[in-house]
Amino acid sequence: MNIDLRCYGDEIQRLLDRSTSFDLRSPIDVAIWYREQWLSIADTLGFAGEIPAAFANIEGNTQQRIDASNRAGLTAFRSYLGRQAPTISDAHARVIEAVLEQLMRRSASTGDLWRVTADPTTLPSGACYSHDDGSSHRAFYPDTAPGYFGDSREGPPPRAESACGWSTPLVLHLGTWPWVYSTRLDGPPAALRWSSPAGGRPALLGLQSIATMLDPTGNLRQDARQVAAIWKSYSAQLAPALARVPAFEPGRARAGQLYTRGGALAVHQGSVQIAGVMGPRGRVSAAAHNYIVGRFAAFFVLRRAILRALPSMPSLHQLAASSSDPCLRQHAEELARAL
Repeated sequence: MNIDLRCYGDEIQRLLDRSTSFDLRSPIDVAIWYREQWLSIADTLGFAGEIPAAFANIEGNTQQRIDASNRAGLTAFRSYLGRQAPTISDAHARVIEAVLEQLMRRSASTGDLWRVTADPTTLPSGACYSHDDGSSHRAFYPDTAPGYFGDSREGPPPRAESACGWSTPLVLHLGTWPWVYSTRLDGPPAALRWSSPAGGRPALLGLQSIATMLDPTGNLRQDARQVAAIWKSYSAQLAPALARVPAFEPGRARAGQLYTRGGALAVHQGSVQIAGVMGPRGRVSAAAHNYIVGRFAAFFVLRRAILRALPSMPSLHQLAASSSDPCLRQHAEELARAL
């Protein structure tokens, strides 16, 4: 079945044109695609060594394999976190955990998990935590300046006085976790530090948002118009900088040089962890760029696979038909007329 997603913009269709498709009705396709997604995530975040054991012996039908793959990815990350040194205090971690839990519950009905916004004073502890010296600090970075994920940070400003100085909305881009801030795409991702002496549950919750996007039901509940708008902003702003990066040519590449290769950034005989490009709103690391592109591509590849499979998945068809996303409803209605 031909599925055209240009209703979300030509930028999305171009992203799909250079992405690998899979058949959601094929258990083998599902097993391969989901393992590749989690291995890509793990390669960037540092827990690739945990993947082979976690993904051993995944069987069952399509949905069973999807559920098992996402559990395996989260299990691998949990094991990795258990060996890492703490990076934030328990007090800080508890607030992050409570805030994420509230935002993720809310997004299940609002369809805005990719980018969540909230009045911080309505969140647990006012999105503040207490330092050892008794002072109150923001649990998250403020991210309201124009950034790569958009020109403005729309959202509710604090309605009440903040104990830790919040004067702007809280904005988090959970669809590209752990790069959750639009203005902090250079260097290690800030949200990967969400691990405390008591454990890494805040970081695990962050990765859970990625797993939600990799589940067909979670994908359909997300309003793809929000995702498409953020991708349009990101890709348009970085396009001039990426255009200056030479394409990789076998036999002519120089060691340590940054290249574009298969739609990603690569360093010949070097690491993408220390390379990057300078765009209009600051430097973007090559590792961050590749990861971010991968998350957007995975979302729309899965969306297209779901739409192709709707005739054999009535529960997903019903969810698509009742969506607030007009593009999704249109595809569901066209399918209903064809049946």
